[in-house]
Amino acid sequence: MESTGVKMDSRFILVSDYYSSACPGFIDACRSLADSTMPWMVDSKLAEENLMPFFVLFIGLLSAMASAEPQWFYRHSEGWFWYKSISEPGEQTETQQITSTLSQEPSTNWIRRNIGQYLDRAIDEPSKENISAYLYLNKIVKDKAERFAHAGKRVIESDPYLDENVRRPISPAAAKINDDMVQHAREQVLQKIAQVAGLVFYYQGKCRLCQLQAQTLMALSQRYGFRLISFSTDGKLIPNLPDSRIDRQPNPTLNIQTYPALFLMKPPDEIIQLRQGVSSYIDLHNRIVDAAREAQWISEQDYKSTSITRDVWNVSSTNPIPYTRQTQKLHSIGQIDNEH
Repeated sequence: MESTGVKMDSRFILVSDYYSSACPGFIDACRSLADSTMPWMVDSKLAEENLMPFFVLFIGLLSAMASAEPQWFYRHSEGWFWYKSISEPGEQTETQQITSTLSQEPSTNWIRRNIGQYLDRAIDEPSKENISAYLYLNKIVKDKAERFAHAGKRVIESDPYLDENVRRPISPAAAKINDDMVQHAREQVLQKIAQVAGLVFYYQGKCRLCQLQAQTLMALSQRYGFRLISFSTDGKLIPNLPDSRIDRQPNPTLNIQTYPALFLMKPPDEIIQLRQGVSSYIDLHNRIVDAAREAQWISEQDYKSTSITRDVWNVSSTNPIPYTRQTQKLHSIGQIDNEH
């Protein structure tokens, strides 16, 4: 620096000597920069005045560096400070957050709102930490579900209004006995209906489905005593079908769209459509009973005797105490709905 003819301020020399011991590498760089810039300055006084602000700036930077960690300037691999991720106070990783909740289990509402985010993060960024965080949360969900299932089972078994075993026996042997009793009651009800109503059958003689349905109706009629009246709309009669007639233009009020078509009729003028299309033997049993109930041709008690399940929620229960309890339960459910 003496080649330039510039007289450096003593203050700068003292400061530079101090920082030479603290950061020798950086002060050497400053001197090299000064040497490269000095030749173009002609007047020494002007050079000193122009360089002073420059050196003051570097001195300020050196002051900040002096308070930093030792040898910071030589740790090039670390890069600048903004490349480092600085955790917020109290910030935890995803896995730490989930594992910390194992000691204090989160609410179902919190899980419902957040589990989707953990799953998405585990799928999009399948790191060990993200996958572990989701699996921990999923384990909490499964544990909650298992506890709920066990508790729910105990509640159901202790409450006849919730226990399906009350509505229909779960045991195969008991269920078979129950089904046999229901079938016997259904046969008695069908015989009762047959005393007041008959079957009206519209068909086409060339239709094979109509021929199949005719065989089912003849078996039903013989078993329960239904009177069967049949009408052919194409002029061809089905053999062995009793009381079969020809009616090429059925009454439009019957609204027949396809064949076969079956109706339940109670004289003199009550008629109910049972089914258009082929129906099985058992399906006809159930449909006849349902139609008779809708028309109020049988009592409600007769209809319930044909059901394989008991109606434990019946309002007309003969036991008022359980029904009062049932009403209270429903009222509490309504209060929950209103709160939400």
